Amino acid sequence: MHPSSPRFAIIGAGPSGLVINLFLKHPADILESTDHVGGHAASFFAGGFTFDYGPHILFSRDQEILNFIVASLDDNVSRCRRNNKISFKDRLIKYPFENDLKSLPLEDNYACLHDFIFNPHKEKHLTPKNMKEWFLKTFGEGICSRYLFPYNEKVWNIPVEQLSMAMTDRIPTPPSEDILKSSLGYSTEGYLHQLYYFYPKIGGYQAISEAWKNVGQITYHYHVDKVQFRKNKIFLISTQGQVREYDQVISTMPVHELINKLERDIPTEISIAVNKLIVNPMYIISFGIRGIDPNKYTAVYFPESEFLVNRISYPCTFSANNGPTEHWSIQAEITCARNSTTWQQSDTEMLTHVKQGLQKRRLLPSNDHIVFEKVHRQERSYVVYDIDYEQHANTVRKWFSSIGIHLLGRFSYFEYINVDMAVDRALKVAATLNGDKSDCPTTKSLYLKNALIQLNKMRPIPVL
Repeated sequence: MHPSSPRFAIIGAGPSGLVINLFLKHPADILESTDHVGGHAASFFAGGFTFDYGPHILFSRDQEILNFIVASLDDNVSRCRRNNKISFKDRLIKYPFENDLKSLPLEDNYACLHDFIFNPHKEKHLTPKNMKEWFLKTFGEGICSRYLFPYNEKVWNIPVEQLSMAMTDRIPTPPSEDILKSSLGYSTEGYLHQLYYFYPKIGGYQAISEAWKNVGQITYHYHVDKVQFRKNKIFLISTQGQVREYDQVISTMPVHELINKLERDIPTEISIAVNKLIVNPMYIISFGIRGIDPNKYTAVYFPESEFLVNRISYPCTFSANNGPTEHWSIQAEITCARNSTTWQQSDTEMLTHVKQGLQKRRLLPSNDHIVFEKVHRQERSYVVYDIDYEQHANTVRKWFSSIGIHLLGRFSYFEYINVDMAVDRALKVAATLNGDKSDCPTTKSLYLKNALIQLNKMRPIPVL
C-alpha cells in the first residue's frame, strides 16, 4: 500500500517545472534528479567566476510575462543595453546584420541593398514553404548569402531549405527605410524587443530558478528510472527503488529519455515520431581573463564556416558580479550534429581550436592573461525545427497527454524557447489542467499576479 501523495508530480526543477508549480491549483511534488534547480538554465561557479551552462539573457515581446520574471527577482536584477557584433571578413559589424550595412565592404553593401530593393523572391515565394524561401523573400539574396544562410546552417546543422517556417514569427521583418538608412550610414537598430535585456546581478541565470524554488516541495536526487501505469495511476520509480503514486504527471524530462522509461506498450508511430525529433548537442567553452575588458560586448556571432564557434558571449558584461574585480570572461558555443566529427573531437582539441580562433580574431588575449578555462558538453541544447517538426512534435504531445503525462519545457514539449516562453507555455498547460481557459488574457494576468503573491510571501524578512 503506497502512502497518500499529491495528485500531481512535476519531473524536473528547471524554470518550466518550477513556474508551472506556481500556477497549479493542486499540490504537486517536484522531483529533481540533481542536487540543484535550474535545469538547462543553471549556472556554475569556479575560480571566482559565474558562468551559465550556455549563455542566457532575459528579454521578451510579452511585457506582462517579462514584468513578472523581473519582479520575481526583486532587487537582484539589472537592465542592460545590447552591444552585439557579427564577425564578417575580418571586421566586426553591429547586430543585426541588416542594420549595419554601411560597415560592410562597399561591394557587399551594394549587393545587400540592391538585392533587398530589387528582390525577385517577393513574387517567386509569395507563400514560402521553408525558411530558405522566407529568408529570400524577406531579406533578398545579398543579406541571405552573406549572413543568414551560413549562420543558420551553422547553428541548426541542416540546410536552410530543410528548416520549417515555425520560427519565422520570431524574426522581425526589417522596415525598408531602415535598410536604406543602414546602407547610407545612418544609425539604426533592429530586433527592438531585445535591444534592452535583464540579467540577475548575483547568481547567474540560475537566480531565476532560485527565486521560484521556495514555493512547493522539491525532492532532490530523485532520478525517475521507470514509469508504470496501474489502475488509472502513474507510478514513478527512482533509480534507488523509491515509488511514488500520482494521478497526473508533468514532465520536463527530455522526451527521448522519457519514452524509454515507460513500462507499457508504445504505438509504433509514437516511437517513430520521437526518433524523428532532432536536438543538437553543444560545446560550451568558458574563459576567465585577468584584466579589463576593452570592448564590453554582449555577444559576437560567427557565420564563417572555418571557425566552429557560432557565438561567444560576455558574462561579466551581463553582470560585473560574474567575475572577480579587474577580470572579465568569455563563453563560446559550438553546436553540431550528434553524429558529426566535431562532436567526436576531444575537449583538448576543441579548447585549442576555440582559443586560437578567438586570439586570431583579437577577441581573446594571450594565454598568460587566461586564468580559467573549462570545456562542458551539453548533450542537448538546440531543438531543430526541420520541415516535419510540427507534425512529429504534435503527435508526441497528444499521445503523452492521453496517458496522463503532460510534456513541458524545451526538451520535453520540444520547442526552442527562452524562459519567457517557458512561462507562457506553463501558463497554458496549467490553465488546461486547472480547468480554466488556456488562452484567456484574464486567466494569464490572474495567474501571474497570484504567482507573484506566493513568491513575495516566501521572501525573507529583512533584518533592520
